[in-house]
Amino acid sequence: MIFEFFGLIGYAQKDTTIVPDEEEDFSQYNNVETVPTKRYCSSKILGISPSKLISVGYDFIASHQVTAGSFSGFNERSATIQSNSGLRIAANFPVVSNTRWLINLGFTRWESNYQINDAGGLTHPLLNTLANNGLRTSGINATIFKPFNEYWFTIVQVSGDFNGDYKIGEMPNGNQGKYSVSALFGKKKHDRMQLAFGVSRTYRAGGQAYFPIVMYNYTAPNKKWGVEALLPARANFRYTINARNLLLAGFELEGNAYRLNNMMDNNSAIVYNQLELKRSELRPRITYEFGLYKFIWLSVQAGYRINYRYNVEDGDRFRSITNKDPYLMENTLGNAFYTNISINLVSP
Repeated sequence: MIFEFFGLIGYAQKDTTIVPDEEEDFSQYNNVETVPTKRYCSSKILGISPSKLISVGYDFIASHQVTAGSFSGFNERSATIQSNSGLRIAANFPVVSNTRWLINLGFTRWESNYQINDAGGLTHPLLNTLANNGLRTSGINATIFKPFNEYWFTIVQVSGDFNGDYKIGEMPNGNQGKYSVSALFGKKKHDRMQLAFGVSRTYRAGGQAYFPIVMYNYTAPNKKWGVEALLPARANFRYTINARNLLLAGFELEGNAYRLNNMMDNNSAIVYNQLELKRSELRPRITYEFGLYKFIWLSVQAGYRINYRYNVEDGDRFRSITNKDPYLMENTLGNAFYTNISINLVSP
């Protein structure tokens, strides 16, 4: 029986309903053309400090002297600014993000409040408006990054701000509006370096000015050292302690032009109606940035505020480098130490 069973298996009929797999003819693909995929460079390099999507900070400048110049029948007056401080809020979000375009929209709100000794007894209009109103900036901005291929790119940034001596909760006036524009064209040589050149219309020097600008971002092969610079506005040497701890040393040029509406409205003796404070300062500094939890980072900054310009002029006009005409009100602002601390939501 056993032999008969195996004999039946050996001579069983083959199932003819199973169709064997056909062998694919790969020669049919020989004439198909391969379309190359165009590559585009990204807006970042390896090791660069994380971009801040939302930032809430507090800026504090220690005690220093101020001298408001003689002006329109008002005598020169000096005072001690005990402190100059205020919130700094900024947000920046991508609204278009793909390989061919990166478009970010954002807004800023900076406050500068002055604690001045004997503020109630100050008769000079500039010192009074600083003590009672402070200075504020509220604005929006847009940044466009456009790569042309895996090496070349352009960056355009546009911002509009309302700068003036308006109080907290007070709406700014249309005549306090200013705009700035920057454009860069550059090359991303590799994943650790960007270099670009361009021009900027800006108020960082106080008044309306046009500057050539250079952007240079670089990370060393060991990923520990780097440079992040947009000259002449700012520059930092970067040391990466680890992926969530960064140390930066450098400087920033800060400045703007502020329309002094409250100062003019509250002083009938002032015959001008377009007075603007031209403020500009250089801030050498050291910054420590570290991750608190996932994408939440803390930034602690300390440095020295060096005054460059703090004068008042009637109107918003361009002054060339060779223009030595005196300002309507020439003031002196002392230098001082400052600190800035902020909590930030950074991009992945």
